[in-house]
Amino acid sequence: MIIPDDVAKKIDDVYRSLVVVNQKDHEVWIEYVLLSWQWWLFLILSIIPWLLWWKFRKKDSTNRLLLGAFFTIIISMFLDSFGAELGYWDYRYELIPFLPSFFPWDLSLLPVIFLVLVQIKPNISPILKAIFYAFLSSFIGELFFQWLGLYRPIDWNSLFSFPIQFIIFLIGYSLVKSKSFEELK
Repeated sequence: MIIPDDVAKKIDDVYRSLVVVNQKDHEVWIEYVLLSWQWWLFLILSIIPWLLWWKFRKKDSTNRLLLGAFFTIIISMFLDSFGAELGYWDYRYELIPFLPSFFPWDLSLLPVIFLVLVQIKPNISPILKAIFYAFLSSFIGELFFQWLGLYRPIDWNSLFSFPIQFIIFLIGYSLVKSKSFEELK
């Protein structure tokens, strides 16, 4: 099916507008964000958690743990991008301006916290760990970054994040604890 000319023109016009806005956003990022204390904080928060986890991880469980972490990353980035695109929240500073999500949060802090919770106290109920994970990310993490002025909820409340983070943890946990890993040995 061929797109009608008038529809194609509207799509092209919107695309050109987005390119112009993105270029302005990148100019602001270069002038005000790059190498600011916020940028350095984001860089540290993106690297240090992974280095610490790598050093202290349970070595024989690395592959199965990373499956859960990658699930957390993919879902977090998707939902974060979706929410930002719909105008539910905004980030004032970005580590990399080409990604519409909060890089340190989605690609480092959330997955590493997930990994730590899966590894420590393995006999504690995953439900309790999911509650703790959801509480920590929704009511501590979001509010902390909001207090720093790095995250701005527009049409969002941390209460909405709690069940989402709870479910993300439980699905990631079930992937990590899957019997298929036992069958591969």
